[in-house]
Amino acid sequence: MKLNFEIEIDAGIDVVWRAFTNPYNMSRWVQNFASFTPRTGEPGQVGATAEIAFDEKDKRVVMLETITERRDPDFLAMSYETDHGTTVIVNHFEAIDAERTRWTSWCRMTFTGFMRFMGLFVGGVIRKRTEGDMHRFKLMVESDLAGGNA
Repeated sequence: MKLNFEIEIDAGIDVVWRAFTNPYNMSRWVQNFASFTPRTGEPGQVGATAEIAFDEKDKRVVMLETITERRDPDFLAMSYETDHGTTVIVNHFEAIDAERTRWTSWCRMTFTGFMRFMGLFVGGVIRKRTEGDMHRFKLMVESDLAGGNA
């Protein structure tokens, strides 16, 4: 399954990049986020791995994140491994002007086992959730700027 997303953020690309690449911000904008635990390498750098956990309907879901490519301040790609498959996410940040940034995210999910069948039905849920996460990220960055915290 392939999905594409885009949102404009009222903040400069450097502010957006700093907020996005700080894994400890995830609790502020990622739905059901439970924890981020670095495993190998320097967090956020190519080759680094981390365990990311989510609390989903009384069940803990754990993913292994691997940073696969990074070009500051506009490109970050990673893969996520779970018992149900692999997700590759490519994030691109583009300066629209000095105070606005376009964030585009491309996702490719490959499911295994029973999720291959269920994957046919969850696209809308994944789309809605990702759009919500991106909107919460936008609000976080813009609110931090307004409050002088960026």
